[in-house]
Amino acid sequence: KMKNLIFSFLWTLSATAMAQTPTVHSVGSMSNMGKENFAPHINLDTVATKTHFFGMGPLGRMQGEITVLNGKPFGASVNEKGEGIVQENWAIEAPFFVYANVAKWKKYPFNAKINNLDDLQKTVAQIARQNGFDMQQPFPFRLEGNIATLTTHIVMPRSPEIAGYQATKKQADYDLVNQKGELLGFYSEKHQGIYTHKDSFIHVHFVSKDRKTMGHVDKINDENSKMTLYLPVKVKP
Repeated sequence: KMKNLIFSFLWTLSATAMAQTPTVHSVGSMSNMGKENFAPHINLDTVATKTHFFGMGPLGRMQGEITVLNGKPFGASVNEKGEGIVQENWAIEAPFFVYANVAKWKKYPFNAKINNLDDLQKTVAQIARQNGFDMQQPFPFRLEGNIATLTTHIVMPRSPEIAGYQATKKQADYDLVNQKGELLGFYSEKHQGIYTHKDSFIHVHFVSKDRKTMGHVDKINDENSKMTLYLPVKVKP
């Protein structure tokens, strides 16, 4: 019996050690976009496995933002009035893109006081670390709930020959208050300048519950955050 117990324990330990977070893939690079004239590096129509697909990046040649939530692709662009327009479509491309296929997520309470993206990053990292995540490996995360205030942007074309170009604007900024919806983020300590900014370990997009508002998150403030954090369930490779 003792031998069986030891074997069972070692097998469980081995299986746990083998399990890992779903692989995060990226194409293109945030820091190289301008050097390459924002040429697309991926057409989302060509992605083989769209089941449980989560991802983000700029739309086309800096013509907006892309967020994919559980296999549903949302593209946001700015119209002539400066309004953000969200459409669901797979026929879109991006100069850089980060994505993962996540079949199962686990819920964690997220009750931190959030004054900025740095607070968000630290809290996500703390919860992930406490729950056995290897912080040297990138992972996606989601947050659902009601957010007091946040500022998002949708990028706009840099060149007159690209549809949607406006001479005085490189992005449209939106201040949002009391928003119900979802944040999708990717955490990595090794991809700064690739799919996170050089001073951050996270890249985060917001999609409203009604799917009519979407954009890249620049600022966030929630003094009494009662959101729910979702982290990927580890899988065997």
